[in-house]
Amino acid sequence: MHPMKPRSLALLLPSSLAIDASDLRSKTAKIGQIARAASVFRADRIIIYHDPDLDETELIERILNYAETPQYLRKRLIPLADDLRYAGTIPPLRTPHHPLDADKIEIGDTRVGVVVRVHENGSWVDIGSKRFAFLNVSMQKGERVNVQITSNKPLKAIPVGDDEITGYWGYSVARAGNLSRALTLTLALTQAPGLRIATSKYGESIDADLLRKIGVESGSEDVLVVFGAPHKGISEILDEERRGERKNSSIVEFDYTLNVLPDQGTATVRLEEAVVATLAILNLAFH
Repeated sequence: MHPMKPRSLALLLPSSLAIDASDLRSKTAKIGQIARAASVFRADRIIIYHDPDLDETELIERILNYAETPQYLRKRLIPLADDLRYAGTIPPLRTPHHPLDADKIEIGDTRVGVVVRVHENGSWVDIGSKRFAFLNVSMQKGERVNVQITSNKPLKAIPVGDDEITGYWGYSVARAGNLSRALTLTLALTQAPGLRIATSKYGESIDADLLRKIGVESGSEDVLVVFGAPHKGISEILDEERRGERKNSSIVEFDYTLNVLPDQGTATVRLEEAVVATLAILNLAFH
C-alpha cells in the first residue's frame, strides 16, 4: 500500500509563538517564516490556541492573513494597523493564488478577487488587473471570492468553490480557546477521525518504517500537527489546563508524538524552526 496525500493539513500553534522576539520587527519576521513554511508544505489551516504566558493571537492572525492575501488585494481586504508596520518585509509566498503578473489573464485561470461593485444583474470583482471582472451573480460588496475566468474581452468570470480548485490555494487562519478546547474543536470539525500528530523532544524518533506507516495512515485523512509553546511542551500545557479546570477534562490522545530533531546541536529549537523541520519530515511521509 502506497502513501497518499492527506485530505487536509492543519497546524495548531500557540498564541505565545513570538514570546522570545523582543520587538515588532522580530515578531513579524518570525510569524512570516511560519507563513512561508505553512505555504511551502501546503497547510490548509493554521489554528491559534491560547497560551496564558502570552496572548498575541490578534497580532499573529493579522500578520498571517496579510501574508496569505494576494498583494493586489491587501489594500481592500487588510485594514491599516500599527502592528502591520513591518509586514512588507515578509518574503512573498509565491503560491499559485499570488500571480507575479496580475494583468496577464487567460481563459480558465483561477483568481482570488474582492467584490467592488454590485448590481441587481451581477457583480464586479477586482482580480488584480486593470479591469474588473464581471460575475453574473449578485454578491456582497467587500466579499472575498475565488473566480474562474470565462471571457477576456469583455472580462467575465464565474465564482468557484474551494473544493473545485486543484492545487494549493493558501491557508485560512482561525483562533481557538486553550489547547484542550482547540483539540476538541478540531476533532469535531473533521468529517473523519483524522490523524493527530504531536511534537515533543520526548517523542518518538523517526525512521523509515515510521515514516512509511504515517504515510499510509495519513492517506485521504485530515492531518493535524500540534506544536507546544516556546517555554512549555504540549504535555505540560495540557496538565496545567487540567489542573485549572474545575471539572475533569477529557484525556487528549495523539496518534503519534514525534521528536523530529533528535540529538539537536543547540540548547533550544525555535518554534519556527520546529515547524519547518516537522513539516519537512512529514512531507516525506505524505509522498
